[in-house]
Amino acid sequence: MKRCFAAAFIVGIVIVSAACALASSGYVASRNRSPFHLQSCSSAQRINPSNAVYYQSREEAINAGHRPCKICKP
Repeated sequence: MKRCFAAAFIVGIVIVSAACALASSGYVASRNRSPFHLQSCSSAQRINPSNAVYYQSREEAINAGHRPCKICKP
């Protein structure tokens, strides 16, 4: 039982680390909405992490079908 918990904990840490690495990229959007945001945008902070999609460039986000946020204007 302790081994399963330890393994699950380690896997969780790896997943969080990967998400943090992706989050350091410049832009984020929700799978369910059209605008994309700068990481620092207040609207970006409200995106559920399970729905977040990260993009390295503005063009990449636009090509994926997202539009720039009207608040942060990325």
